[in-house]
Amino acid sequence: MKGNGFVNFLAYLAIMLIAIALIVQYILSAFSVSSTVVTAMSTIAQFIAYAIAAVFAFYYAKSRRNIGFMIAYVIAVILIVVFLFLNF
Repeated sequence: MKGNGFVNFLAYLAIMLIAIALIVQYILSAFSVSSTVVTAMSTIAQFIAYAIAAVFAFYYAKSRRNIGFMIAYVIAVILIVVFLFLNF
């Protein structure tokens, strides 16, 4: 699986996880039950979505051939990772 195929697979996986999580959440909310499984699936899907965005942003920053774009990209990714871990 090449680079684009892998990113496409991750996007597909994220969409499937989000859809399943939403369906299960809807069904469980009808019975007034909360589930940690749904929360975990949503979290995994969010991480995959962030990773896909980070990959495409990297290629954009790289294509600009300007060190400023790459520095801004690295800072943004570090901030995202730090704040994601602070929320958990």
